Amino acid sequence: MTQEKESLRKRLGAEVRSAVRLTLYFGIWFSALNLLVHETQGRSGLPLEAWGFAWVKAALCAKFLLIGQMLMPMPKADKESLWLSVLPRSLVYLLVVIVLNVLEEGLRGMLHGGSFTESMAGYAGGNPLRFVALTWVYWLILVPYLLLSQLLINVRSTETVA
Repeated sequence: MTQEKESLRKRLGAEVRSAVRLTLYFGIWFSALNLLVHETQGRSGLPLEAWGFAWVKAALCAKFLLIGQMLMPMPKADKESLWLSVLPRSLVYLLVVIVLNVLEEGLRGMLHGGSFTESMAGYAGGNPLRFVALTWVYWLILVPYLLLSQLLINVRSTETVA
């Protein structure tokens, strides 16, 4: 029984460490993007509210990504199928990030006295090109993490170790 508890404790510890690392990864990226948008729009003062949303969104994205990896673990891939295993997952996770961003915009609008749905419609300034640019940047944030995850799976496989 104590061996089972120790195994469970190790797995839980590993999951917590993964969640913290992934939250830090996304949080740093999302904070940098919020600061960039803040400065390019010429807003004054520090965007503390936006930074808070960035870290909450980072934690949520990390959780969704880890749940997705738990439900559908990435199989070991050879060098020819590396992109084939990562690309579909990156698009699914990208959809999650975009949905969270749109919801964040709606919540931010409500905090400032606006309508939730009108604020959601104003995501990316209502500009389709800005939406595409943000989507592309978010995809570029996701892909390195997924590629690294896939490479670690390959390195840790029994064939590689042998």
